[in-house]
Amino acid sequence: MWMKDNQVDNKNPIDLQEIYRNVLVLSENLVALAKSAQWETLVSRETEYVLAVENLTVLTHEYEQQEPITDEFIQFLQQIIENERITKEYLQKHLNFLSKEMKQLEQKRVLNNSYGQFNDSETPYIIKPME
Repeated sequence: MWMKDNQVDNKNPIDLQEIYRNVLVLSENLVALAKSAQWETLVSRETEYVLAVENLTVLTHEYEQQEPITDEFIQFLQQIIENERITKEYLQKHLNFLSKEMKQLEQKRVLNNSYGQFNDSETPYIIKPME
């Protein structure tokens, strides 16, 4: 697809619509992972998504120099942005949950140290999953 000095290879034209669809599918997958609280998988897939968006940005810029962006591309982009908003919302809820759990664990540790009770430092702390 790319040639020397980032020139577009006209023999293999870019299917920008397909690339937008692929990025949209990736963003939908991130939403599904966030909804199902699969945080580790979400984080690992986030890198793939960011790289795809960066690639899309470069290709869109190249494409715009040859043809105007159509309403269909704008709709794809709006859906992608909405998926990012939803994913960010779930991530923020999870961050708030983890923050609350960390504060509770710290309070428990302080209480245990203050009163000398339950001073078994080898007892692991258990964080319950968000419900």
